[in-house]
Amino acid sequence: MPTYLIHYSSEIGLKGHNRRDFINQLRRNIRRQHPAVTSVEHLMGRLVAESPQAEDFGDVFGVAWWAEVTVVAAEVEAMTAAAVAEARRQAAPGKTFAIRARRAEKRFPLNSQEIGRVVGAAVAEATGMGVNLDAPDVEVFVEVAPGAVFVFAGRHPGPSGFPVGVSGKLVGLYSGGIDSVLAAYLMARRGARLSLVHFHVFEEAEEAHVQKVGQLAARLGGYIPGLKVHYLPYRPYHWRAADLPQKYQPYRVVTFRRFMARAAAAIARREGGQAVFSGDSLGQVASQTLENMLAVNAALEGFPIFRPLLAWSKQEIIDLGERLDFYDLAKQPYRDGCALLARKPATRANLQRVAEMEALLDIPSLLEETLAQDEVRVYGA
Repeated sequence: MPTYLIHYSSEIGLKGHNRRDFINQLRRNIRRQHPAVTSVEHLMGRLVAESPQAEDFGDVFGVAWWAEVTVVAAEVEAMTAAAVAEARRQAAPGKTFAIRARRAEKRFPLNSQEIGRVVGAAVAEATGMGVNLDAPDVEVFVEVAPGAVFVFAGRHPGPSGFPVGVSGKLVGLYSGGIDSVLAAYLMARRGARLSLVHFHVFEEAEEAHVQKVGQLAARLGGYIPGLKVHYLPYRPYHWRAADLPQKYQPYRVVTFRRFMARAAAAIARREGGQAVFSGDSLGQVASQTLENMLAVNAALEGFPIFRPLLAWSKQEIIDLGERLDFYDLAKQPYRDGCALLARKPATRANLQRVAEMEALLDIPSLLEETLAQDEVRVYGA
């Protein structure tokens, strides 16, 4: 059965009395996101997991890196033989190697430097590779723990951050664009449990679910255990706003954004959420000026709203989206409420006009009507 060594993020390691809570949550998330895993044990600053199948823990927030390992007895001969076998699998003429030794078990007879020398001499003799400690072609890691030694070559990076579930509950606005997707990713990476709110323009929420919005939510669900998406209809707002006088036209976007934020806050209160968030980036589009953001804040009457991408440029957002393999799907065409409204929107909200418009819309009854048609889907483990 394959065995995996998992190192959690340095931020978890810096925690004090609550470190155990973070580690236990990480262990639960590993089991939840990878149900084939049969055990996850905490052993002196790392986790050791077993599974009958190949696993990739790069989707678990809180994991700094992981590796499939060979586990041998805490004996010099066994450790050396395992390292030689690992090096031979990667050896080739002209390649160089290095031994990276770590002795967490201080009762082991050799210290880290001595392990490196002993094991390195055996690998050099067996493979003919030269030593290069600065930029080797092959790295063999040897970690000595109580009662066992872990030997492996190569480490796979994890997303780091905190395990989902240690930083409270948030509800995010989710359009299906790359900004809202990454806002959710980043807040979950800080350990928050998430629900998302999507306003769809279709007759049935199922139509949004089968398009890119649902597909992106499924990808996010791979990182975020128990991710919920609330599908709310855009049509009730559209029907009421369609016949408003022309003088309110420039404020339709900011008024709708205030309405969406109110809906997210209502769901947050219902679910025990402590704040809402959005993918706004300051000045990126006309509706995301400082004045318009403050207008949205005012609609929440003190309920917190976070904007994790506030100071990011569009290129920085795209770069991260491409690296995480979200961007190609997120950039696909999709009809959403804001796009239907975005014809020369006001860049500086006139709160008096906005208040007049909201009075005509009867926001309390509109919110009640919209929330009554909430359809929830759960993505991920």
